[in-house]
Order: sequence, then structure tokens, then C-alpha cells
Amino acid sequence: FFQLSQEKILKIMNMVKNKEVSIEGALHLAQKELYAEKDSQDLLTGSQFNFSIYKYKHYRWQKRILQIDFNTKTIFNIEKGIIKKQFPFSQVKACEDTERRRFSIVFHGRQDYELEAVSLDDKRKITYLLSRVIQSNSYKRPAESCSGRPTECDVIHEGLLDLQQNTFTSTEWVK
Repeated sequence: FFQLSQEKILKIMNMVKNKEVSIEGALHLAQKELYAEKDSQDLLTGSQFNFSIYKYKHYRWQKRILQIDFNTKTIFNIEKGIIKKQFPFSQVKACEDTERRRFSIVFHGRQDYELEAVSLDDKRKITYLLSRVIQSNSYKRPAESCSGRPTECDVIHEGLLDLQQNTFTSTEWVK
């Protein structure tokens, strides 16, 4: 992925040495610094990320490659070098964090994608990248985020909604 500068690593290590922060806190701080560094340079534009994942299909887990491509603004599901599915960023609605290494990608007008990362670190990276995709979708008009078909988004123009907190990464409003 990306690496912090030696100066920042040394600074964090000294904080652990001086008992200013725990080892777990240092890892969190390093990850926070790393994401801040990436955000400031906007390294995601024009980048492509590949992750080994498992997709639940036909009552078993199948090994796949999940490719998040910021060049084409598309997510690819690749099996044995063959693109099985492709999803434009505009179809991504949410990312739900489930137990251990599992997570789901929620799409507009499509079935949810239940996936499992090979490691917790990969899961964190994938959910971070998907949060950036979702964030970029929120800057667009609602009609654009649904590929020009607002009816598929279940847009409510009036009435009451309840806030349903699924996880720390996704929020959903329900009728």
C-alpha cells in the first residue's frame, strides 16, 4: 500500500517508548497519518487497487480478485483472470462492516455483495477505499448517482424517515 516517512515512524516509535501512546494506539496513529498523507496528495486519482477476496456464491466461498480502479471509476470482480462483473462507482450505495474479515458492498438497484477479505488489514483498506467512493458519490446530484434513473433510488419527496445505524461506516434512512 503506502509507507510513512522515516521521520514520522521515528516520531511514533518515540511516543511508544515514552509511554505517551500504547502500541495499538501507535498503529492507529500511523494509519491515521498514512490516510492524512494520502488525502493531502490525493493519490487515489488514477490508482488501481487489487485485493484477494472470497465471494459467497452457491453456498460456498469462491476466491476472486476485487479490483477498485480509480482510472475508470469501476469496481471489478475478477475470477481466474476473467472479469466476471463490473460496477461503476456511481452504483455503490454503502459498505457494511460485518464480523471478522467479512463485509458487504451495497449497490443501487442490485443485490448486495457479501465478501470476505484474506486479512483484517485488507478489509480495512477495502472499506477505506469504498468509503472514498461513497464520499465521491455524495458530491454528485442524486440522479447522477443512480445512472440517470432516480426511480431506482426510492427518492422520497415528503414523509417521515427513521435513522437506522447499521455500522460505524454506514447509515441508512428507512421509510
